[in-house]
Amino acid sequence: MIFKVEPLKPGEVVPAPLDVYRCSVVAEWVDYNNHMTEAAYLTAFGWASDVLFQYIGINDDYRAAGNSYYTVETHIIYEREADFDDKLRITTQVLDFDAKRLHFNHEMFNLATKERLATCEQMLVHVDSKAAKAAPIPESVATALTAIKQSHGKLPTPPEIGRTMKIKHKN
Repeated sequence: MIFKVEPLKPGEVVPAPLDVYRCSVVAEWVDYNNHMTEAAYLTAFGWASDVLFQYIGINDDYRAAGNSYYTVETHIIYEREADFDDKLRITTQVLDFDAKRLHFNHEMFNLATKERLATCEQMLVHVDSKAAKAAPIPESVATALTAIKQSHGKLPTPPEIGRTMKIKHKN
């Protein structure tokens, strides 16, 4: 699903969180339970990540030059169902970054009811795709991420960040 945003300009106020991605639940995303299938949540979150990339200056030329981010870990928490044709709003909070890594969290909401449906915490590594190895981010991306992190640093860290998955047995 194509969704375009303009890259962050120097001195521009950064929304906290970023609130620039919208989509609708399409028929192909609905499963046998008449709800959005688990894979479709990741698809929607992936497109929201693509919007973040556009916002920090990552575009087709950037990727053609051999630079990209690759996802190395994803944690999705499913809280509520989404149905066919529901309108979705996905926000993004940049939690941290360094020379090669980017850590952020998406939250998915039903646009009509305002209910939170799911979260998606991700860790990405910046790569030189031609060399197939991790590589430092360029200064332009670091500058954009610094501005976003400064804005998003005022937000509380969502309580589910870093959550581990396990069965808690009663003694």
